[in-house]
Amino acid sequence: MVTTIKSILFKFLIAALGLVLLVMCVLRFGVLVHHDKKNNAVLVPGPYHVPDAIRKIHTSAFVADLHADSLLWKRDLRKRYTRGQVDLPRLEDGGVDLQVFGVVTKVPKPISFFTNSSDTDSLPLLFLASWRSPATWFNPKERALAQANEIVQLANTSQLTLVLRKEDMSVEGIKGLLALEGMHALNGEETSLLDLYSVGFRMMGLAHFFDNEVAGSIHGVDKIGLTKLGRTLIPQMEALGITIDLAHASNAAFDETLDLATKPVVVSHVGVAGTCPGSRSLTDAQLQRIAKNGGVIGVGFWKRAICDVSVKGITAAILHAINVAGIDHVGLGSDFDGNVTTPFDTTGLPMLTEALLGAGLPEEDVLKVLGGNVRRVLTVNLPE
Repeated sequence: MVTTIKSILFKFLIAALGLVLLVMCVLRFGVLVHHDKKNNAVLVPGPYHVPDAIRKIHTSAFVADLHADSLLWKRDLRKRYTRGQVDLPRLEDGGVDLQVFGVVTKVPKPISFFTNSSDTDSLPLLFLASWRSPATWFNPKERALAQANEIVQLANTSQLTLVLRKEDMSVEGIKGLLALEGMHALNGEETSLLDLYSVGFRMMGLAHFFDNEVAGSIHGVDKIGLTKLGRTLIPQMEALGITIDLAHASNAAFDETLDLATKPVVVSHVGVAGTCPGSRSLTDAQLQRIAKNGGVIGVGFWKRAICDVSVKGITAAILHAINVAGIDHVGLGSDFDGNVTTPFDTTGLPMLTEALLGAGLPEEDVLKVLGGNVRRVLTVNLPE
């Protein structure tokens, strides 16, 4: 009798483990892949063709993109994919020298571009589906640390150089810089800043889709400015060599940070109200404040940033930003792999070079927009 019970329990355990494995495989190779394909789409798949003379100019440029959320999806970025918008082979084809990898650690459900509380979180299932540690399922800081570890492993097993200090900016080949999208990942603890710096973060956005313990979000409930903790962290970030990112920051946090900042900031992925009004677009006054600070605006490639999701739409936004802020303060901030549909994937960036030159922008100015301005700001800010 005892033997029979043990046999039944053993079979039940094997069946339960088999079911768990089946569910995990469905989540990893079914649900996650489907969501990735659906939400990180391109309107016109490559290959993309530009004249040889244009491609030569593009290849000679230092090309930098200030924001892509590719780490979130747990793809093996060493491989070329037909889904999503960024991987190392496609970065090489697109002539990209520097990709800033944003790290997403909490997203409200559903997302509103106008008002979100911090009460909901849509990411536990994604981190479960991507077979990450249970520690990441409900903890934003652990999610940040896990994605940082993943890019370190990527750099150790590929041609990617992880940018940690000034000298890394001059290394040949593709470089990656780790950026935090929202300082809620500090879990309200001042000491977490050093923890995240130590694992490689060199850019940090104050807020993402909701107000947090550091600053308000343009999408938050109260849209507060900097908190006491936020005011404490700004000079610490500058001293460490962390570039401050004002994407998603509330208007109050935007202004208060610029009042305190002594180094150039970035707005990594954003639109401009002059061509596409909306909550994710900077006014002309805000563009001018970034210019006065010496920073860079990363013009986005998705609908809420440019309205017209096309090369023409991106070009129009860039030209408006240049007219208002000046040629030294505009760059690229695609938001690739950020649950957005874009006109092209990263291999299509030479088409933007063609469009900017075609719009009459001098070649030296095009080179600044493609990445020269970003290189200047990061070189100033990064630690020795």
